[in-house]
Amino acid sequence: MTSLKEFRALLFSQSLDLRPESVPLSEAAGRFPMEPLASPIDLPPVEGLVKKGRYLKAGVDFVPCDRLGAAEIAGLAAAGISRVMVWRMVNAGFLAVGGEGVRLKVPGERREPEEQYSPLGHMFSVLLDGAGAWPVDYGILPEEISLRRAMEKGLEECPVFIVAGADPAEVRDFLAAPGRELLCDGVEIEGGEGLLFGRITSDQGVSAGFLFSFPSGAVPAFLCFHLFVRPFLYGLNGGGDPAVMLRCTLTEAPGGGADTCSRLVPVRLGSGPDGLLAAEPLNIEGPDHVTGLIGAHGCALFNSGCRGSKAGSPVDVLLFP
Repeated sequence: MTSLKEFRALLFSQSLDLRPESVPLSEAAGRFPMEPLASPIDLPPVEGLVKKGRYLKAGVDFVPCDRLGAAEIAGLAAAGISRVMVWRMVNAGFLAVGGEGVRLKVPGERREPEEQYSPLGHMFSVLLDGAGAWPVDYGILPEEISLRRAMEKGLEECPVFIVAGADPAEVRDFLAAPGRELLCDGVEIEGGEGLLFGRITSDQGVSAGFLFSFPSGAVPAFLCFHLFVRPFLYGLNGGGDPAVMLRCTLTEAPGGGADTCSRLVPVRLGSGPDGLLAAEPLNIEGPDHVTGLIGAHGCALFNSGCRGSKAGSPVDVLLFP
């Protein structure tokens, strides 16, 4: 299996030919500029006065090729810039597959006692939108359509496609065909044995699409999205790693889990007795209690399991945006 560090490096090494487009500044929030942006005027533009403190000279780059937020939009507006050249948004599709003996329903549909509602559609829509992609919900795999056909259709329409709950053997077989390549088969993280990543290539051998296959369960999909898919999408747009890691102090030892591989544990942040930032583990029990993520500010990363972790131990926390 691939280590966390190796997998993240692999994701950042991928590229996709995205076309640029010019958009009004009012529509540029959340987009990625195709090149660093310079101000056409001095800022602040005060003529005849001695400029004290920080000011910007015309022609100097002041907005990097990263995702545009409120501060960047305000700065561009102050420079009188009304349109920005950005990369086209990546269409990112996602499909839920019911596991063995599990029948999924979309919220709002009639549900039988043995069926369960899938949170994946709404969850991925929010996550992908927050990562600068255009979400395309393919719903739940219908019984009359094969997984192979669904993945083929998804990758024809979306350069990034995510399936959750698929049989890893079917995904491996799909990526073994000509013009496809399995780049990662399992990641050294708790529950990451079935996490697969592959690419589709054109006749010229250039990347034309990418496929993520997650194990079933909204909780691992949610955590893996923040650790892997979000930085991958930023990288495709030429942006930097969006991960923000904080060193915190555990309020208590996380329960359960393996002690031999890396592990992600949702946490709620607060102030500890010593005034330092404290991380309270939200121990999610059961196969898929996605409601346990409510109120989480990030996930603690335990590189070698949780062995030896106790109250007062330091831990790195990946913040959720």
